[in-house]
Amino acid sequence: MTHHNQVTFDAEQQCFVLSLSGFDPLRFSPRAEIDGTDVGALAWKPSGEDGVFQAANPAGDWTYRILHSAQGIGFSLECRLSARTEPVSGVVLKPLQIESIEVNHVLCHGRGMGQCDSYPVEATTSEAIKSIFYISLTRGEKTLQLSHPLIQGDLSGFSGRIEGNRVVGLTSATVIDPVCGEALRSETVTVASGKGHELMEGWAAIQIGDREPLSIPQKSGWNSWDYYRWTITEEEVLKNAEFIAADPILSQHVERIVIDDGWQYCYGEWEANSLFPSGMESLAKKINKMGFTAGLWIAPTLVEPHSRIAQLDPDMMAMGLSGLPCLAFSCMRRNTFLLDPTRPRVKQWWDQLFRRYAGYGFRYFKLDFLGATLDAPRFFAPVPKGEMMREILEPIRAAVGQESRILGCNYQFQGGRGLVDEARISADIHADWESVKMNVNSIAARYWAHGRLWINDPDFAVCRGEETSNDLDLHRLKPLLVFVEPQEKDPKHFFSSIIDLNRREAEVLLSLVIISGGALNLSDNLPRLNADGLRLARKAVCAEKGEAAIALDLFTAKYPAYWAQKLSSGLHRLLIINWGETRQEYSVNLDTLNFPKGNLTDFWSEQSLKVSGGHLSTVLEPHSCLLVEAKN
Repeated sequence: MTHHNQVTFDAEQQCFVLSLSGFDPLRFSPRAEIDGTDVGALAWKPSGEDGVFQAANPAGDWTYRILHSAQGIGFSLECRLSARTEPVSGVVLKPLQIESIEVNHVLCHGRGMGQCDSYPVEATTSEAIKSIFYISLTRGEKTLQLSHPLIQGDLSGFSGRIEGNRVVGLTSATVIDPVCGEALRSETVTVASGKGHELMEGWAAIQIGDREPLSIPQKSGWNSWDYYRWTITEEEVLKNAEFIAADPILSQHVERIVIDDGWQYCYGEWEANSLFPSGMESLAKKINKMGFTAGLWIAPTLVEPHSRIAQLDPDMMAMGLSGLPCLAFSCMRRNTFLLDPTRPRVKQWWDQLFRRYAGYGFRYFKLDFLGATLDAPRFFAPVPKGEMMREILEPIRAAVGQESRILGCNYQFQGGRGLVDEARISADIHADWESVKMNVNSIAARYWAHGRLWINDPDFAVCRGEETSNDLDLHRLKPLLVFVEPQEKDPKHFFSSIIDLNRREAEVLLSLVIISGGALNLSDNLPRLNADGLRLARKAVCAEKGEAAIALDLFTAKYPAYWAQKLSSGLHRLLIINWGETRQEYSVNLDTLNFPKGNLTDFWSEQSLKVSGGHLSTVLEPHSCLLVEAKN
């Protein structure tokens, strides 16, 4: 039953057997659920057409297709539902359900910002896993990649569980909700084995096609959120803008000033609050007059209950199962309704809103919580949830024009290219070490998107900490107060400022932002940085942009420690990170990386580095890095 890179059908066991180089044969059977109930085992028979099998049961008629391509071996499940007295509300098609596979490492991918996880597998590992678009399972030198298309109508993903050194119950599933018609089809899941980076880049190349690389200018920016959050004021925005304009280095590299959450009356009522007494049109003009691009944060689908639109126009909201508007989303204890993107009236409302702010002079829009729309159970029109990003962003793009830039935050990647200019790839960053560790895998696993689908945004380049700031109010802001419960006797959230970043850790964060090749947005109270913190900010914005770095140990490590980047000028960068708690020695063979060995410089200290026998060796303190620049 072991065949090289092929599928066989075991009629006696009613299962399929997939044989790929480097892995034991994988046994699986297609499954399905209708309204949460498993349809039971399907008795498959060859149809006579190559790679096509058919089955029938009371639920409907089923077709299973096996497709061979240069990318790998693909599988899809189709169904024509039987006639029913009650309409079907949801169907889950599972074309691939692998019983068990031995692995050393698992890399999972998220649907939007953040959500990428890396698991070096040990005998004691027990972990539920979930992945979207692709999942990479590595054993030894070989990686097995299961993938779905990036552009999706009905949403698809992978789930399973790590138990010891095996992944069990690894399932590919397409969720069809709403169900439109009787003929249903899963997304094709493609399986291939080889080298991890080559598989990932091969998948990405197929999703991107023959489109030319993006030529979007990449200047740095400043954003109010990470330092000020909801306390931001018109005065503080202008104070930071004036500081940047007066700085001989920042003024040459920082292009935009973005006012984030906190300027508006509430979600759904996008009018300036009392902290912005001159109004947003006046503020945009002041920012533009200083030579910056004015930017604005808006969460276009969120509507708080006390907003006028919620109180007076509830018919514009997405619905719960009852068919009535529902509070379908919550963030930081703010519960919201969701606007229904499938309603023409909502699109008209967005058109008026964004034309107004573009008319004020805002040319950069950070659109947040876009993926929250998928939390609503029902919409006016039966649009697949995979198409919701297009329903939201097309009318907004038409309103702000092609001359404006859009950053998609919580953008769902199945929307693909063309809807946003930049896309957040990591979760929210904070000025503490654990947050840096949490985000690194999402930066590493999405290098293939940068410059090809959009400009990657790894979130803020934060510099502040005890060693890099003169700020007496550094810990005054308490962003986690919303989580303090009346019953708590030791409410740790009351005392948390989410600031615990020393200088070495700040260098790691900034190095990751730089080496990502993507957007760089400062988000500190810049006048309160000390000389050391200001030097970090200046060095970061001056760093040349380039390709997204490749994490060399992406398919083996919990947190990637070795990164390589190419720049258009001929400059190369190498990043080495010590994620551990003790001093560690690192040695890199530059010959195996085809990395230049002359003119090596430590980016942060600007000291020259020496190479011995083709190896670059260094000793790194805990939570520190070496960012190496090399000229050919």
